[in-house]
Amino acid sequence: MKNGMELLSPAGGLRELKAAVVSGADAVYLGATAFSARAGAGNFTEDEMREAVAFAHTYGVKVHCAINTLIKETELGEAVSTAVLAAKCGVDALIIQDIGFAGHIRKVLPDMELHASTQMTVTSLEGVRYLEKKGFSRVVLARELSLDEIEHIAKNAKAEIEVFVHGAICVCYSGQCLMSSILGGRSGNRGRCAQPCRLPYELTEGEKICGSGYILSPKDMALIKHLDKLRKAGVASLKIEGRLKSAEYVSAVVGVYRKYLDSNGAVTDEDMAELKNAFSRSGFTDGYLTKKLGREMMSHKNPANNSGSTFTDEAKLRAEGKHTQKIPVDIYASLNDGDVFRVTVCLQNGVCASAEGKVPAERAINRPLDKSRIAEQLKKLGDTPFYASSVTVDAEEGITVPIKEINEARRTVCDMLTAELVLTDEKQIKEMPIDFDEKTTGQKLYLTAGVRTESQGKAVIKAGGAKRIYASPDVAEKLLMVCGDTEIVSVMSDIFTDEEVKTESVSASSPADIYKYKERAKYGEWRLNIYNSLSVKEYKNLECVTLSPELNLTEIRTVAEHTDGIQTEIIGYGHLPLMIMKNCPVKAMGKCQNGKDLYQLRDRKGMKFPIICQKDCRALLLNSKPIYTADMTDEIRKAKVDCIRLNFTVESPDECETVVTAYKNALAGIRQPAMPENTFTRGHLKRGVL
Repeated sequence: MKNGMELLSPAGGLRELKAAVVSGADAVYLGATAFSARAGAGNFTEDEMREAVAFAHTYGVKVHCAINTLIKETELGEAVSTAVLAAKCGVDALIIQDIGFAGHIRKVLPDMELHASTQMTVTSLEGVRYLEKKGFSRVVLARELSLDEIEHIAKNAKAEIEVFVHGAICVCYSGQCLMSSILGGRSGNRGRCAQPCRLPYELTEGEKICGSGYILSPKDMALIKHLDKLRKAGVASLKIEGRLKSAEYVSAVVGVYRKYLDSNGAVTDEDMAELKNAFSRSGFTDGYLTKKLGREMMSHKNPANNSGSTFTDEAKLRAEGKHTQKIPVDIYASLNDGDVFRVTVCLQNGVCASAEGKVPAERAINRPLDKSRIAEQLKKLGDTPFYASSVTVDAEEGITVPIKEINEARRTVCDMLTAELVLTDEKQIKEMPIDFDEKTTGQKLYLTAGVRTESQGKAVIKAGGAKRIYASPDVAEKLLMVCGDTEIVSVMSDIFTDEEVKTESVSASSPADIYKYKERAKYGEWRLNIYNSLSVKEYKNLECVTLSPELNLTEIRTVAEHTDGIQTEIIGYGHLPLMIMKNCPVKAMGKCQNGKDLYQLRDRKGMKFPIICQKDCRALLLNSKPIYTADMTDEIRKAKVDCIRLNFTVESPDECETVVTAYKNALAGIRQPAMPENTFTRGHLKRGVL
């Protein structure tokens, strides 16, 4: 790495990878043909990955392979094979989102570097420390962090810290968005986001329209003017987004960032224009880093690229594979009477290769070879990655060998040195079958409930039948006074926050919560993104975990059957949270809820999505319809889960009591009718995601 920080470039295909390398990237990240969070990118076959690694390593550029989707139970074997293949191709690190998959890969590939994807929503030092214990050597932080927050983490963590510095950003915390999944069955956690955030919406208060536009569409990030601050903060790697972008885009953006990493000068208007001309949505934002949230971060009028995608001639040439930055070498040669021609080529790091001719030198009859002629031939490095920084020739006067002897020795030694550059440490690969547990505990299906308000909690207690109630720490403290035999659990903030807890147990929304609250963390929220039984096993100190709402009943049953000693729970009722946003869309439209539930987003079909105001002005966007399953509890029972969770958000106390009663009766064998048509959803329990 030059100047202390790695410049990490996207590579959606071979052309883009080569553009990144010749433009000055220190490392590239790419995806295999499966389990990549950019399923729409070109991605790399085995042969392409081998070629990519060889090319990158020739120039001293590292290759990180993203296997960064959530992985279903039935896909684990294929995912492991993908990781092993990447290791055999010589990649330097794996970028992973799925905690269970990571746990198994640590055993299969003990020498492989593991990087925690930004999809793991790491926003705190506690989150980094948890992942350090799980074997991650690098953590990619959430984009929403300020410079102060990044510095606190980077200067106190053992793991390397990587941050995004350029490209598209999500309005929702990465790894926590279900909007594309719920509305269209295309999961962002599976690399197939349909980008509903780039569609038009109306902000409404009841039936009153308070504003309209592309309310959820942020500008792209550009932190080019903050590189020195990030260096001083202790950041190890600067990541550019864009595996769906062209080679010209990669060339332009990497080139500009390389320039300012090396020069540390003030960014010129011309270079900012080059970045904007490559791709922008009405300009750029640095709002998260500088804490300047609001309307200026958003692209309310145009969600698409309006740059024209124009590139400088230099960027185009690099994208075409020209203007390659060659590697300097020192060449040493000798030619003595009666001996073969010998040549040694050395890199500046001391790595050398040597070759020799086959025909001994002899006294010249007509035209002897002098030192300058030999040096001239040795400098002809052509299509090799090298250029001659110096040439030293030791040759007797009056002797000669055929010129082809010199040329062949030169070609041979360059091939040998290239092979030395491409050579990677062979990763240890252990045969390690996936260890699936078998559910042995007896099953009784329980009800649990999550509430937002004290009055909702009291209504659930009054209705009876809920084994435990999840509530924020302040609400949970109040419910302790009236709970009777119902267990009250403090559910931690969707995004990690240091909170005071009065209950004996907490439900963790992130690995950071598990690290902080230790033995008090008995339960795991659905925000842990548990897709498979290996992920359940990674959280073995918890008593019960809520599975991802993206799984269907068949997939849920497979996980439950392979889980023993930890109870599993599914969301059976409630307006599912679709997005959690640091930049409140209400405030960005010039309004404020002031802690109340006043506003909704209305889409083109007339559906309304409530916006909940949370702590620190984070905004929670709910689905327009609640999940309802009281009429299908027999099917849920067959899925072998232990708990059905009822999540109450916008419901009145009376509605809470009615819903709890319906589910309590259903579990008692009293058949319940379905809700009126078009007033509810089954979530993914019937369909699942691709």
